Amino acid sequence: MNTPNRKLPFLVVSSSPYMRGILKFVLETLLHTDVSELESEEKALLFLKNLEPVPSMIVYDYTPDAYLIEDFITYLKEHSKKVRIVILVDEVRAEGRELLKDHHHMLLMDKSNLPGALVEEAKKIFNDSPFINEDPYSRIHIDFLSILDGINKNLFLKLGQDNYVKLFHEDDTTDVLDIQKYKSKGFNYLYLKRETADWVISQIQNQIDIFLKSNNFRFVLRGASDSPEKRFEQKILRFDDEVHIDKEFKDSVEKAIDRIRSIVEKEPRVDQLMKILREKKDDLSFFNQKMRLTCLISCVLAKELEWISKITMDKLVYASVLSDMTLAMRPELLKIKTLEEFERAKLNLTEEDQNIFISHPKDAANLIKRYFTTAPPDTDALAFQQHESPDGSGFPLGLRADKISPLSALFIVATDFSYYFILDEEPTIDEFILRSSSRYDFVNFRKVVKSLEKIKKIKSNI
Repeated sequence: MNTPNRKLPFLVVSSSPYMRGILKFVLETLLHTDVSELESEEKALLFLKNLEPVPSMIVYDYTPDAYLIEDFITYLKEHSKKVRIVILVDEVRAEGRELLKDHHHMLLMDKSNLPGALVEEAKKIFNDSPFINEDPYSRIHIDFLSILDGINKNLFLKLGQDNYVKLFHEDDTTDVLDIQKYKSKGFNYLYLKRETADWVISQIQNQIDIFLKSNNFRFVLRGASDSPEKRFEQKILRFDDEVHIDKEFKDSVEKAIDRIRSIVEKEPRVDQLMKILREKKDDLSFFNQKMRLTCLISCVLAKELEWISKITMDKLVYASVLSDMTLAMRPELLKIKTLEEFERAKLNLTEEDQNIFISHPKDAANLIKRYFTTAPPDTDALAFQQHESPDGSGFPLGLRADKISPLSALFIVATDFSYYFILDEEPTIDEFILRSSSRYDFVNFRKVVKSLEKIKKIKSNI
């Protein structure tokens, strides 16, 4: 369809330039329209009072303490009865419900459902109308491009009715300055192929929760041509000195946890798993090897100690999968077991790598608390204490044995066992038990070491 771009009064009101950019891009991708964007209720009131005709839709980013909010809502109720008004909320407080009640054309929409829910709502209003945009190219405002991280997508400049000139190839390394120079020449928009624009919207959908939780967030666009390592790193995003993950990645981790839980419930043979791991030792599989072995050994030890509740098992599974997640594609960091080894390795590590390693127990604990609410309470403590040592030489807190919980003690021993078995040239359970007898001769640790003897007697299939 090649419908000429027609003016359709469309208004977005939000104090966040990022939110305005998202909404403008989504609506202009969907519809043949120009979207007006304003940053306050005061400016929106002036705009509406001087606008003819009235907008077909107003999208308002609701903030309870906004200046002139009651005046704005009251004006909408009185003067915009034929306008579809979408009010974006993260939580509708009692005063908000009272303010917005009895107004049938005002739709409350959860911000975390953006942009998909807004797309569906707009389609309802403009279904089968000439405003629906099905052109092969979709425009994207240069200002919005500047908050997309990884703009190495095919970008085009429109020079005529159907004349699109490619500016950047998807393999090019573009940056904000490269793009902004076109704005200085009078170009406010560049263009994406329609399938790329739809894909960008899906990326925003996956990352919208992170955007709402973080300041200075930049949407990360993951390309099909990116390496597995790069794609993985882009799924674990660092903003405001904290790690975040998107919905897509969270769902994939939850599925992995379910698979591993089902394996553990079958009580597989430890010696068989060890044989498989011994035959496949390489950097790329190290994370998966350590994760699976730590999970299996920790659950086996818990059963030997008769800590067999579902909550306990779930804690160990979640902690095993997530405790090293931020180091998954960094085997050179993941293989560092102790603070002493870290000090020796520091000379060969960048400052960024050093910070990532030191912070990874805290990062894992925060991921569990923030994103994996189905994990039992205190699961984050297992991840946070994974590198502690009963003699106080561990990190990040240097806890001694009497400050480490029994289950954390078990998880620490299981983690140590995984490191030893995967990294040692000729590992045996007997040798590990011999080493552990003195290393873990502390309260909360002794029973765990004694239960290691039972591992050799487990019989089942994997």
